[in-house]
Amino acid sequence: MKRLMKWVLGVFLLVVVIGFLLITYQQANHLVHHPLEARTPAKHQPQDFDLQVEEVVLLNAEEQKLHGYFSDTINGAYVMLQHGFKANRSYMFEEAKILQDAGFGVLVTSIRAHDLNDGDEITFGVREIDDLDAWYTYLIDIKGAKKGKVGLLGNSMGAAIALEYAALNQDVASVVAVSAFSSLQDTINVSVEYFTGLPAFPFAPMISFWAEIILDMEVEQVNAARAAALLCDTPLLIMQGGQDIVVSVESGQWIYDAACGDKELWFEEALGHTKFDTKKPFQFKRQVIAFFDRTLL
Repeated sequence: MKRLMKWVLGVFLLVVVIGFLLITYQQANHLVHHPLEARTPAKHQPQDFDLQVEEVVLLNAEEQKLHGYFSDTINGAYVMLQHGFKANRSYMFEEAKILQDAGFGVLVTSIRAHDLNDGDEITFGVREIDDLDAWYTYLIDIKGAKKGKVGLLGNSMGAAIALEYAALNQDVASVVAVSAFSSLQDTINVSVEYFTGLPAFPFAPMISFWAEIILDMEVEQVNAARAAALLCDTPLLIMQGGQDIVVSVESGQWIYDAACGDKELWFEEALGHTKFDTKKPFQFKRQVIAFFDRTLL
């Protein structure tokens, strides 16, 4: 009888372990893949915001097709706007309208595996920075933007990617980072709970492990705070809400502390993830325009 009980217990534990590995692999696979047929269509179009733009399609270095929206500048400066994880260009229309009305040229960008674009793997910035480089090159080489007159504004993962890209391209004049994660490692527990509904322990470490295997990358490669530490000559405006349940609430402070140059931190205890433009619209508009006026004009 004891031998039978041990055998049953062993089988039970084996089933639990296999089930755990299967669930975490499936969740990791879902998180890092975003095929076109699974993407949510844009809820809004530029005309819904009276945003005057033209659609742009270009190829990144891997010959993947990327879609964006462009409008020319009145004041001589441009701002590139990058959406977040599994979002699309329409998430940036409010910010684009604010900037356009203030005279800035806008380029609403999108990255691989998002919007209408090619690709289905999300590497949280490791490869997406090449997409931002393709958009930046378009502004400089095709639209005649001047180096030192281009800023970035990103939301969530888009903000983290903006910081990473600015660290590689010091011709980027300034960055507004809204609800960026300080690093993928720092925010994994929070993000896994939000996007999967599973508790961080014990699922987050294994989901992270599978994601690294699937993408052939390491979580440590994604670190916006480390990028901020390289931006000693690039002004930063960092926004973080105290009720954020998508990235760690401490992320904004950690990025701010790491940054070595001109930097501002706007922390709002009562705000959730990327809610500054909708919950604090007048203050958001005032601070963003003042920041880009100062750093781009």
